[in-house]
Amino acid sequence: MTYRKTWFSYVLWVAYAGLCVMLLSYTGYHIYAGYVALPLARLGALIIFPVLVCVYLALRLISQAIRKRHSVSLYARAMLEAAVVSISFVFGLLYRLRVLLYTTVDSASIESVTGDYYERALIRAGEQIEPMAHGLSQLYVTCLSAVFSFLGNGVTSAMLFQIILQMAAMVLAFRIVKKAARRLPACVVLLSLAFSDTFVAKIAVIDPECFYLVLYLLGLLVILGFIKGYLLGKPVLGGLPGAVFAGVFIGVLIYLELWSVTLLFFLVGLFTGKREREDRISGRILHTFMTVASCAGSFLVVIGVDAALSGVSFERSIQVWAYPYSLIRWNGFLFDTVKGDSLFWALLVLFAAFLVFEFLRGDREQNYTLWMFVCVLFTPVLMMDLDRIGYGSILLFFWSMMAGLGLKNCILAGQAEVMRAKIQEINASVGEDAIQEVKAATEMAEKNAAEQPMEKPRYIENPLPVPKKHVKREMDYDHEVPESAMHFDIEIEVGDDFELN
Repeated sequence: MTYRKTWFSYVLWVAYAGLCVMLLSYTGYHIYAGYVALPLARLGALIIFPVLVCVYLALRLISQAIRKRHSVSLYARAMLEAAVVSISFVFGLLYRLRVLLYTTVDSASIESVTGDYYERALIRAGEQIEPMAHGLSQLYVTCLSAVFSFLGNGVTSAMLFQIILQMAAMVLAFRIVKKAARRLPACVVLLSLAFSDTFVAKIAVIDPECFYLVLYLLGLLVILGFIKGYLLGKPVLGGLPGAVFAGVFIGVLIYLELWSVTLLFFLVGLFTGKREREDRISGRILHTFMTVASCAGSFLVVIGVDAALSGVSFERSIQVWAYPYSLIRWNGFLFDTVKGDSLFWALLVLFAAFLVFEFLRGDREQNYTLWMFVCVLFTPVLMMDLDRIGYGSILLFFWSMMAGLGLKNCILAGQAEVMRAKIQEINASVGEDAIQEVKAATEMAEKNAAEQPMEKPRYIENPLPVPKKHVKREMDYDHEVPESAMHFDIEIEVGDDFELN
């Protein structure tokens, strides 16, 4: 999707640049501290910025030089995409199975895997699952218990369920990013989710984080589908029916987990996106209002259904839903996720920081304004320790998306410049050949003119028929008439009125 550069984009750019500086400084510090003596570790926060500039310029210049001389066909692009998808899913699955194998053979690791959610989901004779106030946690325990009913109680079954959730999240993430930003960012996100140690390690943590990532990506797919349909002018998907459906779906997700309300912030894309047909601002406001209104209505309906099934009042049901969130406390920032895999996060943020340069170099239209807004708004909250389910997977998805967009704009942007350079090169080569031919022809003509004497010009005979010249002819007859017979006048009497008698 394409977004217009406005004053709001400049505000986002300043905030995004500051966020990248913070993350690059943090990762650079810990990388340098891991390989160099600790007193010199502070230099790592400074060294990573020259590395950023050098890598950006090198990739940009090399890609432009290659694109000016060679072009990749659509078939080759499709084959590269298929190769990345195959490698990600096949070797990503093998990587997770390897982690599963090493975890299940170690008794200490098995004890670390089990937890409250695992204990609640175990199938025990004559016992039922104890209900939980948090909707997402209750749904996760129910699904995990269903897995135990098929595969049996055990850590292996729980980890297999986590692997299935991660593979489903990879499919949804690839579909969403390809729909929103095309091939290259989608491949970057898929590779990041497939081989990130921080993400793969979550299969040994039995909690709803991976489960919620799948639900959140489903909601993101719905809301982005509605926004793209509206910008393309589709009457159903991008019209009021699409707005109502997106709102209802998000309302159900908000009931399960309050963080799902962040999906409504993606509606900013209705105002920053480029629409195929011009429309009034009132139309965008109307569709935004219908989405939010249907979301609130869906949430209240689900609360009412829960109250009816539980046999409590509507007010009591709202209090039960809000109770887990009243216990939230901020315990600082969770930089441990980044610190635990500093090299990976440094590479991710390094590519994402390319957008800081591309914003200054780019044109009036961009493909990352909405995602920049999301990263600036949500990253500080996602890194907070709020004593709730982890949001590290969502944070990984957002920054993988930004890294893919950064690579795409660095390598593939400037198509007009590449085409202009190719045209100039063609014109230059053709122009030089033409000049040489003209010079050679001129010299040959001058030489022939000097050697041959001047001749009288010859006119080309007219091939078309022309009228012949008139020749005066004397008329002659064989019979001679005497002069006496040469009287042709009729005498008319005076007063004759030419009436018949």
